[in-house]
Amino acid sequence: MSLRHALLALLEAGAMTGYELAKQFDQSVAYVWHAQHSQIYTELRKLEAEGLVVAETLARGDKALATKRAYTLTEDGEHELRRWVGDVEELPAVRDSAYVKATYLEYGSYQEARAQFRAHRAHYEALRDRYEMHVDQLARRETALLRRRLAGAPAASHDAIVAYKVHAYRGLISRARTEIEWANRGLELIDRLSDDGVLPK
Repeated sequence: MSLRHALLALLEAGAMTGYELAKQFDQSVAYVWHAQHSQIYTELRKLEAEGLVVAETLARGDKALATKRAYTLTEDGEHELRRWVGDVEELPAVRDSAYVKATYLEYGSYQEARAQFRAHRAHYEALRDRYEMHVDQLARRETALLRRRLAGAPAASHDAIVAYKVHAYRGLISRARTEIEWANRGLELIDRLSDDGVLPK
């Protein structure tokens, strides 16, 4: 259910077309929840059918027949967003392919095991760098979506709006650093095992 609620939260900042919403999604929510644009448009149609958003048909540019649809959060949509935020959900069960594979690396060579850990480390190093850059932008209140959100929110809530977002992404930075360290320890483990000659190289 996270995709639909993320879309509701984005629309809380103001009316957006599907294209604008997908663009804002890529620049914000996509850091924590991956979705294809086709999924976003499908979910928008569901939200509209359920009365959580309403669409207004607007002229597109100077062309008389060209139109676009701008979506706005309804009162029911706002209630659903607030209900979701207040709901304490059970966390999902662990499903991590990298850790499953790491459990059975003895079926491969040391070289293959090293490749797995190096790829894991590189992935999380890239995520860490991306998150750190985004946190810096959020802390300086420089992202377009955050500026839009703050412009429509009471001044007294600005610090909390920024702080919650920064806290969420700092958590992701910590998670990425933990994964990097785990991969490094895996590489150290392979060095020790290969020195002992426990598995084929």
